[in-house]
Amino acid sequence: MIAAFLDETLAGGITAHTLPMTRSESSEIFIYDLAVREEHQRRGVGRALVTRLRADAAAAGIDDTFVPADDQDSHALDFYRALGGEASPVTIFTFGRPR
Repeated sequence: MIAAFLDETLAGGITAHTLPMTRSESSEIFIYDLAVREEHQRRGVGRALVTRLRADAAAAGIDDTFVPADDQDSHALDFYRALGGEASPVTIFTFGRPR
């Protein structure tokens, strides 16, 4: 987790996980959650968080980062595209409580 503070006030944070790959010796970064307080949105906080995460990952030898975004969340889609992200066709399966 990386947190962003402005004037000692929490402005936002990003939670990500390092995922060791089974098909190679490499790892990837999975962005699980990115949140910026409403009063700090559209001021570069989210961009700074993603940039810092990717820089930290690169320093650890990890080049690939991915994040899921709902197709209906146009704000998130526009945000990740503006950062240079490319959409990938993928289907995510969810599971409820076992029966």
